[in-house]
Amino acid sequence: MDLSGGLEQVEDDLQELSLERTITKSLKTQEEIDRLTVDEKLGDLERAVYLLSSGQEVQRISVVNSLPQLIQDNAPEAMRRVVPKVREMLHVAGADVQLAATISFLSILEREVIPISTYSSTFLQTIIMSLEVKDPVVSNAWLETLLSVCGCLPKDVIKREILGIAVAKGQLSQSVQSRLASCKILGRVATKFEPYIIKKEILPLVTALCQDIDYEVRGCMCRLLDSVARALGLENTKSAILPELVELANDEECFVRHAALDAVVNLLNLLDDDTCTQTIVPLVCKFCERSMEADDTTLPHVAEQFGRLCHGLSVNVDEQQRAWLLEFYTQLCIQGRMRDAQSPPPPPRTPSSICDEDRCADCRRNAAYNFPAMVLFAGPKNFKHELYNCFVSLCEDPHYIVRRTIACGFHEVAKLLGSHVQLIQQELVTLLNDNYVQVLEGIVPHLPETLESLVKGVGGGLSEARTMLYSTNRHQISNHADLVQALLTCEYLVAACSQWRLHLTMMQRLACVVRVFTSDQIYSKFVPVLFQRLTLARVLPVKQAAGRTLCVIIRHNRRQEHRQELICRLIEALCHANKYQLRMLFVDVCCDVMELFSRRFFKEYFFEFVLNLAHDPVANVRLKLCSLLPRLKTQIKLPGDRQLLQQLEHCVRRLLSHERDRDVAAAIRKSVFELDKIQVAMETLTQRMFMEEDLMDQKKEEEEKMLLELEEREKKEHEQTKGKYTEKGKGKGSKGQGRRGAHNRGHRTSVSKTNSSEMPSASPKLSKHSLHSGSSENMTSPGLTRIVSPHRIVPSVHDKKNRKYSLGSKEDRIKRTSSNSPVAGVSTSHSKKSSLKKSSHSLTNLAANSSGHGSPKGGSTPTHTRKKSQAR
Repeated sequence: MDLSGGLEQVEDDLQELSLERTITKSLKTQEEIDRLTVDEKLGDLERAVYLLSSGQEVQRISVVNSLPQLIQDNAPEAMRRVVPKVREMLHVAGADVQLAATISFLSILEREVIPISTYSSTFLQTIIMSLEVKDPVVSNAWLETLLSVCGCLPKDVIKREILGIAVAKGQLSQSVQSRLASCKILGRVATKFEPYIIKKEILPLVTALCQDIDYEVRGCMCRLLDSVARALGLENTKSAILPELVELANDEECFVRHAALDAVVNLLNLLDDDTCTQTIVPLVCKFCERSMEADDTTLPHVAEQFGRLCHGLSVNVDEQQRAWLLEFYTQLCIQGRMRDAQSPPPPPRTPSSICDEDRCADCRRNAAYNFPAMVLFAGPKNFKHELYNCFVSLCEDPHYIVRRTIACGFHEVAKLLGSHVQLIQQELVTLLNDNYVQVLEGIVPHLPETLESLVKGVGGGLSEARTMLYSTNRHQISNHADLVQALLTCEYLVAACSQWRLHLTMMQRLACVVRVFTSDQIYSKFVPVLFQRLTLARVLPVKQAAGRTLCVIIRHNRRQEHRQELICRLIEALCHANKYQLRMLFVDVCCDVMELFSRRFFKEYFFEFVLNLAHDPVANVRLKLCSLLPRLKTQIKLPGDRQLLQQLEHCVRRLLSHERDRDVAAAIRKSVFELDKIQVAMETLTQRMFMEEDLMDQKKEEEEKMLLELEEREKKEHEQTKGKYTEKGKGKGSKGQGRRGAHNRGHRTSVSKTNSSEMPSASPKLSKHSLHSGSSENMTSPGLTRIVSPHRIVPSVHDKKNRKYSLGSKEDRIKRTSSNSPVAGVSTSHSKKSSLKKSSHSLTNLAANSSGHGSPKGGSTPTHTRKKSQAR
């Protein structure tokens, strides 16, 4: 029975669904369509008049929106025929039409399409009359339009047309809404008149509105007292405005007291020092004491304005008042957290207690927002004794919104502290380890500014100038280790959350580590994480940002072996990747390399690898390469790069002749047109006219050479320093030990020397010009089982696919490409050929040694032969 009943219910539901889905073929009847149809032969003005007379509301809104353009195109006819219809229609129009009219009327005045006198007699009168609309939303919209219009009208028009209406609306017999409108109009037009006019015609009404029976009117007028005071001047303000402000600050309504505090803050830069010292400072202190005792929202509002108050009154307070203000700020920072361990447990949570907790958290959040201003008020020298405990409390606050606020301003605090910034390094570690993503959103975007301030504050203790290799301050090194670990933890937390844009920001900001940490720290800690994000991140922009950050690290790394290793890993991870998405990403990385490095560097390490993507089996990779080909041509300079130009031309010809994918074929044809427009740069022996790009490229190349020279200089200094320490140690040991100790010491020294001479060097030194020269010296990278030279990247014997090809020296690659291409090969001299053979023979022996097998004399061992021997 239950089953049959269920089936009947399902059938009924299906029938109802079919009935609901039965809709009419047309949403509009023919009669409605005829009403909305307009003759196409009508002009713009005729159509506007017709729609305003007999059109639908949607059509009227369209006409009102197009009114500024109609007047601009044909002002006399539009003012004579269209504008009267609009003014007549607005008396009976709906809310949507009137809201559209408020925007159009203001736009007409801002465009200045008609004279001010014409506007005052037409549109301004309509705006003033529309203030009496009963709908509060529409009435407020017309009031805002009037306030905006007052800023563009001359004072004679304002005095004649608007001031009298404002005075009339401000009388006590008018409604509350009318008096509120009067307050806003008076505050807006007060700056247009001279002080004697304000004192005679406006000030009496302002005083009456400040003493109004309704608290909303008092608060509204109080917020606008600063504009009236600026128009009156200092003397009239002290005699007429300040007494009213003191009375409003003691008002029984919280809303009015908030407005009075805002007015005091806005008037600080207008008042003189005597007035601030004798009137404002006592008023502020009394106001703060009362807010601490009041059980309302006054205290959070005081915390919101406290920074501006202290900064504005910093020159007017004595030491006792300054200490009192700092103590009050300390109470704001711990508001709601003052329960000690011996106090009884809190009562069960009730709605009132929840509201009190929110009020205290809001107070602490506002205090955290004003912390940079309080650092200015107290001074960096007094930070440790007066504000450091508050800062620690805010960074460890139980409410995440407080920690987020202090995190957003952390970089400002770091800049203000200057040489005392090391005091807050541990708090930076605390915020970076926070588990709330909202807190990390505050600290990550300004991470470069924070770390750079930290570097400047400790006198370069974190910078490359004092590397771990040469530093003697072990405390600094441990602190740096904590900071590095905190940054890595922050990156892990950001990567684990679902906000990929925050992860993208983190990847971009990590580029600043090159100015903060040493090359060894970056290479050992940050590079593995960046390579992991480069290949395994879920979102493409994050991968692109990781690739660019890696390029920045290579650009600023001082270790030549590190640079060689990172270049090798980039090519292996992207250009030789199994996934086509990573091979496409290699094109983006090449764009970053061209932007960050010199042309010579790119041609030396990346040019030929990116050209080989033309042979990629995936069409998307070849399509991505086509967009890069014009930029590749801009990297070439003749006659030195003639062979690279031939390789580029061969690549383009091959794609044009053999490409079967239509999208790639269309892209290569488009690239050919762009390539034809690019002129190849020429190198001449005479004085050249450098373009801006050439000068930038020359600067980059000089910086790259400077890195090599700096590395060699530092190594020599380190060796000299190490030699001096060794000689001193030997001298001290020979004085205090006997023959046996000397014999043992000599034995250990001889053993170490023997081991160092017999063991092969893990990373032989490269010459300082190896990045840009044809040197055949090689270096074994510790991270990969491969031989790396400036012109050769030979894959490991453990590579499983033949697609991971091996490249010889630059001359070998050019010779092989030129011989296989349809372009005629370039003849070389006998001496060049012999040198190429020697270079090929030496590099082949190195490759064989790296895989554990020798090579026969006079020839090179093929890759597949080495693999078979390894397998055997």
